[in-house]
Amino acid sequence: MNEKIQDFLSEWFDSDAEVPVGESDVSANEAREAVAQSLLIHGLLSDIGSRNDDDEADRIRAVMQRIDAEPESESAPMINAAPNEAQRRRWSAMLTSALTIAAALMVMFFVFGPHQSVSAAMASLEKVVEAAAKPFDRTYSVRVVEEYPRDKRPRNLSQEAWDREAEEQIDGATLYVRGANQYLMTVMLNTGEKRTSGCDGQQCWAFRENGPVHTSTDLNRYRGGLPGQRQDIPFLNIHAHLSQLRTGYDIELGDEHENAGNGAALSKLIGVRKSRDVRGPKQVEIWFDADSGTVHKMLLDGLPRGGGGPKSLTLELIDQSELDSQFFFHESHHELGRRVISE
Repeated sequence: MNEKIQDFLSEWFDSDAEVPVGESDVSANEAREAVAQSLLIHGLLSDIGSRNDDDEADRIRAVMQRIDAEPESESAPMINAAPNEAQRRRWSAMLTSALTIAAALMVMFFVFGPHQSVSAAMASLEKVVEAAAKPFDRTYSVRVVEEYPRDKRPRNLSQEAWDREAEEQIDGATLYVRGANQYLMTVMLNTGEKRTSGCDGQQCWAFRENGPVHTSTDLNRYRGGLPGQRQDIPFLNIHAHLSQLRTGYDIELGDEHENAGNGAALSKLIGVRKSRDVRGPKQVEIWFDADSGTVHKMLLDGLPRGGGGPKSLTLELIDQSELDSQFFFHESHHELGRRVISE
């Protein structure tokens, strides 16, 4: 606001006498500018109020209604006449109240805004956890996004670990999930054989095409080859590893939104690893149904190199059809008489 406008407003508040148009140094354009600035303050206050709690919003609306309730005749001749003492006091009180509220709301926004954002992200994570625990069938396709370059070995990685090659060809694998402790994954090995591993909720199992079935009551026994399990990322047994995301990662809600093929609105959760002491990828991105919490896509980026696996991969939901009730038992995936070894 320039000096002429400031002088004009000071004169408008302090003078009891009429200020003729011809004697004022304030042009009509400058006067309109002053009105526009007042309207801008009005708009900013309304916008800030809409982003906070109901009590503060009600206070903003009350102030705005008092301003809007003034007769148009009081604002129109602003250039021509100064208000009386009562009007000046009323306008001064309203302006002071509005600016005080605006300052308080801005402080609340900057102080509590980040906390509210984290709370919203954690609430979304809880929704994803609850949805993953429900006994609904989901089928995911696993795709490698990026491999680590092989031209330079990291200093903190031994030559043995650097030379190690992943046994499984994760790209193109299929993952079936039901609830927290039932899953099955088929993956091709470098030998050309297919490896099938899974868990029926009571025991886990794994076998190759022509080999015996290995079983164990340790539900984590044969999960080393599953995407993210070696890196302690919660996806299959999401409840068992929830603390990994809550304590080892900074969680936030992404700004991007997408629509799934079935029309579902998808929101995005982002988890960034806090330090190298945390086992797992550097970043995790989860696209989930904003209403149901169902995970539609998961990106694991910056996976540890020691396992010989890829740098990043995705799991993408391709089907939600109901599977047979016995689907997650190993007997459903091999011929009768296959040798079973309990470990």
